[in-house]
Amino acid sequence: MTGPNPDDLREVAIDALHPTQLNLGMDEVKRRAQQMAGLSKSALRALLVKKAVPYVIGPKKRLYMTDHHHLCRALLLAGHDTVLVGKPRDGADWSDLDLPTFWHRMESQGLCWPIDVDGNRRPCIKIPGHISELTDNPWRTLARGVRGDAYSNLDTPFQEFMWGNYYRSFMTTRLLQSDIELAEKLAVKLSRLDEAQDLPGYLGPK
Repeated sequence: MTGPNPDDLREVAIDALHPTQLNLGMDEVKRRAQQMAGLSKSALRALLVKKAVPYVIGPKKRLYMTDHHHLCRALLLAGHDTVLVGKPRDGADWSDLDLPTFWHRMESQGLCWPIDVDGNRRPCIKIPGHISELTDNPWRTLARGVRGDAYSNLDTPFQEFMWGNYYRSFMTTRLLQSDIELAEKLAVKLSRLDEAQDLPGYLGPK
């Protein structure tokens, strides 16, 4: 997916964007918020242009973001309440659908992630209605920390969640809390196993 045309961008309130996932990596949110706090007004604007939030139009004309949840949460933490959006992702206007049909289409096209921190699938209706209500997922944080070394970064929605869920099947939360460096080293090794070959960005064995 190519970036939006700057001429198509418009400013919207973060409150107007509906999440499409249950959680996020709060360590990354805090890191981004700290970075934003040091940006000038023009630099922040340039960042928001580059990171315009992709979305689809759902029932009742609500906007459902399909990426950049961490950006939006970080902006709120840094004291900002708006982002930029372009046109709907792939022109998707599904406002004529009822809510169950809408979520079924979102799942079938890989545009939502209704998987909780323990790897359990939840009903899409349980996805919070506001970005501030998303809870922490340390496995997603782990996956983001090893991206590049463990797997290549692709334009695949929820790629880090997929890898995080994979790592969760081999490690314990206690390891993440006690020795993140060891967890990252292990994650890189796990990423090269044949078991990971169907995940987006798989690099193959060394």
